[in-house]
Amino acid sequence: MLRIKSGYGTNTLPLWAVFNLYVIFICTSIPGLAISPIMGDLTKIFPGTTPLESQFLEIGPNFAAIPFVFLGGWIGTRFNNSKLTTWTCLFYGICGVLFFFVPNMISLIILSFVIGIAAGILSPLSTAFIADMFGGSKRTAQYGYTSATLNLVLMGCVIATGYLAKISWRLPFLIYLLPFVPLIFAKGFKKYIKEPTANAQSGAKQKVHYKFSKEVNMGMLIRYCIYYFFITLVIACISMYIPFRYTDSSTAGDLTSILFFGIMASGYTLNFCLRVLKRTVAISVMAAIVIGFLLMTVTNDVIIVGLGILIATYFYGVAQPYYYDRLSVASSRIALTLTLAWFASMDSIGNTIAPFVIDGIAKVFHASTATDPLIAFKICLYLCVAALGVVIIRKIIVSARSHKEPVAATVQVAPAEKTVADTAKTATTAAQNASTAAQSAAKPDNSTTK
Repeated sequence: MLRIKSGYGTNTLPLWAVFNLYVIFICTSIPGLAISPIMGDLTKIFPGTTPLESQFLEIGPNFAAIPFVFLGGWIGTRFNNSKLTTWTCLFYGICGVLFFFVPNMISLIILSFVIGIAAGILSPLSTAFIADMFGGSKRTAQYGYTSATLNLVLMGCVIATGYLAKISWRLPFLIYLLPFVPLIFAKGFKKYIKEPTANAQSGAKQKVHYKFSKEVNMGMLIRYCIYYFFITLVIACISMYIPFRYTDSSTAGDLTSILFFGIMASGYTLNFCLRVLKRTVAISVMAAIVIGFLLMTVTNDVIIVGLGILIATYFYGVAQPYYYDRLSVASSRIALTLTLAWFASMDSIGNTIAPFVIDGIAKVFHASTATDPLIAFKICLYLCVAALGVVIIRKIIVSARSHKEPVAATVQVAPAEKTVADTAKTATTAAQNASTAAQSAAKPDNSTTK
């Protein structure tokens, strides 16, 4: 059977375990996917559907996921992660089955919220499992591969659900049965998961009591969360405002698919990108997003706009798994699920509030994204330029501090080094004198012999 290198010495993982990991990761992002192809037909399916109900249905899963990402992270630090995953997937799958029997719009909204809750709980667990199963460069690569595979699957599912919806509006809900797959592998998969127990060697399942701030680099976590929230917010605006900017559905669909393609491509080339970017990831990603939005605003030419989307989303796809990987080594395993929950929540929050932020800024300048969708892309460009300035200034400050510290260390160490050198020189001289004296004593005295 094909096995995958884990990055932990010579250890390897069976292909089925890695496949199961990918399925769990994908389950965190499919809520709402089956709804997209039937949004235009909701008034026919459920007569009397209001615009407010349609909006609830669209943002419901992301909105519901936000608090439960934190809850899932908190529970994951205290209870058996394998069992939590199994029960959540079972709950998720049962809700997926219920979609085939929804009698009205209210039931559809409630179920959409509920599967958002399940996806929120799974989100920090799935990313923590990657850190459990892989190490070093293999872990970095796997964060990229899972992100890329997720977007590849989403592209395929969007196309598939569109065709299924033409046959029956209920068939797209087949995608919500995917959480049943991890239940098949649950028994064997649990041995690859590290549980947050106080005494793993004795097998005692003790509840862990700890102070979160002591188990994670809080400064790093806060910086990464703010950065990821911002880039998620501006990237989310692309898919939200492209359909209003290009009213032709095929053009809007093609440009939106480029977004998924860009994130997918970067995931499969992550390690190569990181070797090129080295220690400039934050600046390079933000600069690339600025260039991308610049191309999206200077012209309405579809090819140029598509190129801008590709550049921006490609580098966004580099940042996402890179910071997941960085945080996985900035936290102890006890606090890892909660650490990744904080980070993962930035995705849901950024996607949920993006239209409110952009529309609010537009209103401040007496503009409207409804009448002029291009203004949304311009706002994103200006925000990214400001953010790039902040990132560059911080980099300069950090570099200046790192240059000062070695100098101070040299000044302090130099006298000590000089003292050691002088002592060594004195000792060497003494040893030479002693050797000369010994040689002189060993020579026969010629005058006495005579």
